[in-house]
Amino acid sequence: MSFIKYNEDDLLELFQSEPVCIFGNIDAGGLIYTYKDNRNFKVILSLDVYKQSISLSIIYNDLIVFTGDFANVTSLRKTEGNMLVQVDTQDRLQVRFSPQVGVRLLS
Repeated sequence: MSFIKYNEDDLLELFQSEPVCIFGNIDAGGLIYTYKDNRNFKVILSLDVYKQSISLSIIYNDLIVFTGDFANVTSLRKTEGNMLVQVDTQDRLQVRFSPQVGVRLLS
């Protein structure tokens, strides 16, 4: 069975909050992580671990700055205070949490 590989402690550290279960049971694999900084930026990550899909939104003052849906996600990992998203085992997206929230699309 394929699923998104990630370290729960790393996501807790990056998002600084517990996830919310989408399906009512954490073992079902549907989670939403939310991060808000002191500049009114918000990062919202929805993931379905077993469907290997995520939805990522970055919002500033209630306006959408970035939104993207990604399929075939193989892993989420923390590196130097950032989150790297791997799609088909290749780094495709980098989410920055500090010093300012941001996103960078990779090759």
